[in-house]
Amino acid sequence: MHTERLHITPLVDADVDALAELLWDERVYAYIGGLPASADLIALGLRRALAGPPLDRPPQQWLNYGMRLREDDSLIGRLEATVHENGIAEVAYLLAPRFWGHGYAREGLLWLHEELTRLRPDVRCWATTLPANERSSQLLLACGYERVDPSAAPALDTYDDGDWVFRFVTR
Repeated sequence: MHTERLHITPLVDADVDALAELLWDERVYAYIGGLPASADLIALGLRRALAGPPLDRPPQQWLNYGMRLREDDSLIGRLEATVHENGIAEVAYLLAPRFWGHGYAREGLLWLHEELTRLRPDVRCWATTLPANERSSQLLLACGYERVDPSAAPALDTYDDGDWVFRFVTR
């Protein structure tokens, strides 16, 4: 699976420690709860994501992908989607800061939309972010999302009071 500049693969345990080290940066976690105390805690969270949803949750599919540069196969970040049984997919992305501003997140997110449509043609993509995270808001708008009132959105696992909510409208 690839785009013009990225090789995208399902995230596997062998990627976890390297990805955790790559993402362990205050800038990555500034808008998502703050920097964990160690890269090991990030790795633990990634391994939990790979294990899939707990049995006590409503039926969901957790999709986790690693993003690598095609030119040298170096890991640069991750893409994820939580697909709910009602056809809603909550999407997210994390890249190491040195890869910000080069269009990789946009390229990866557009690929993720295509992949989700391939897996579930009825899927509707949503995302949330804090208002202060201007980079993420601009990325979502550039990828075909529109900002909507949270009261008009379905119940989203990633929504917290005060978040901005985005719905993908371009296909």
